Amino acid sequence: MSTSGTVGNTVISVQQLIDHGARRAGKLAEELTNEQIMSAKTSLYYVLSNMANRGIQYWCINKVVQGLYQEQYIYDMPVGTVDVLNANYRTVTRVTTGMFASSGNAANAYDGNVDTICQQTSPNGYIGISNGTGNNIYVATVGILAGTSGSFNIDIQWSDDNITWNTLYSPGATTWVDGKWYYYDLEPSQSKSLWRIKEKGGGTLAVRELVWGIAPTEIPMARLNRDDYTNLPNKNFTADQPLLFWFDRTIPQPSMYTWPVPSNPFKQIVAWCHRQIQDVGALNGEIEIPQRWYLAVQNMLAHQMAMELPGVDPGRIAYCEQQADKFWNQAEQEERDKSPIYFAPNISPYTR
Repeated sequence: MSTSGTVGNTVISVQQLIDHGARRAGKLAEELTNEQIMSAKTSLYYVLSNMANRGIQYWCINKVVQGLYQEQYIYDMPVGTVDVLNANYRTVTRVTTGMFASSGNAANAYDGNVDTICQQTSPNGYIGISNGTGNNIYVATVGILAGTSGSFNIDIQWSDDNITWNTLYSPGATTWVDGKWYYYDLEPSQSKSLWRIKEKGGGTLAVRELVWGIAPTEIPMARLNRDDYTNLPNKNFTADQPLLFWFDRTIPQPSMYTWPVPSNPFKQIVAWCHRQIQDVGALNGEIEIPQRWYLAVQNMLAHQMAMELPGVDPGRIAYCEQQADKFWNQAEQEERDKSPIYFAPNISPYTR
């Protein structure tokens, strides 16, 4: 007997989840009206959204690199951020040797002055560094402080001879906002002597500062609760190292309040964030869950549909709820990283 020879290639669409949900609720999929299908799609969105209330989904942990701004202490986290699990204050060694650009004053992108701009005069240009033949550097992160607003599509490239350029990372089309940092960690990077960013989408680059960061060093930041932050005597105190933060879970975007207030615009915060599962898309699309979670989500959706579809026997609703709880417990107990843990009790009074 032969097997498929593949793993994880089976596609389960939103429509299939709804069809199976109807059958588990005691209805035929063909009976569903357009209104009921749209209602089931909304119920699926509710199910996925509520999963963040029941633990951490390990596939929904993202690394966010936030560039700091002088005398700014509030930083918005990406929409959908549920919590900041870890946050580190990071410094890098900045390389500025052999600066060059296809047009504009390359020195303006490396002078440490956020008010000067390397304004290019033609589209699809580039800005880079040359560290000298044989003097390779391992660039860990690239930071761009935008000098204009607009859509840009850059490549981060390296070369051995300044003739053949190889693309290491393409962030894709990004809408830049003037004065905002955009950091890209290169994982993994390479040790090369020539580096550049090159626009390929027809935009004309305007860059206030360009950071080629090597040898990053990270220091864990301590988390404050609301009471501790609000009780700080001087929330505007500035220093080179903001090593404390309070995570404000507000809408539409949560934010981090850093303390002390950053005084150096060339440092970063590296935050590991738990986020919501992606929105439910088209009926022929997939949902953002791993294969091991399908039965749990399928049965939770069936329970939600059973409560809304007309004529469903109450006993069937109770059965669907039992199945949802059963498969949720199985999936939740497996959702762990299996690494060693240690406990460090720190009991202190806290009130909201």
